[in-house]
Amino acid sequence: MRTFATIIGVLAACVAVPAAAQPSGQCADIGTPAKNIALAKGFYQALASHAKDRLDSVLAADWIDVPLAPGQKPGLAGMKAAMDGYYASFPDFTPTNDDFIASGDKVVVRSTITATQRGAFAGVAATGKRISVMAIDIHRICNGRIVETWHVEDWLSGLFQMGGLPPR
Repeated sequence: MRTFATIIGVLAACVAVPAAAQPSGQCADIGTPAKNIALAKGFYQALASHAKDRLDSVLAADWIDVPLAPGQKPGLAGMKAAMDGYYASFPDFTPTNDDFIASGDKVVVRSTITATQRGAFAGVAATGKRISVMAIDIHRICNGRIVETWHVEDWLSGLFQMGGLPPR
């Protein structure tokens, strides 16, 4: 249990950015932890409901997504197009939020993505198999919008589950 507490402590220290550290005039409002978590929840609700237009009230138009998916264009428009690709491969693509940690202008979210592969994905033809993939996102909030997101998804496990890689 001590190891988990240590990891959470290190993670919280890494994302804690005092307001004074923000460049002058760059962000007038970093929001409160509760508001920032609600904004992050709106992002995942848009993904889960396949409502791309709901992202307009959540993401900044020039939102920075790190890393971009293969072929994904930058910004809000790029995310909307990427969503079309995910939904074509996984029509029931559903992220479930497992944890939120908010500090300063950042929200860290641990999620589980579940989906059934109904279309080709990453060179793997449709298998009809159900997958579960872990994801961790760090969202930076400024003036009531997510302006930057760093994320990691365990698509390697997803590829194993789809049968796209030899069994471990």
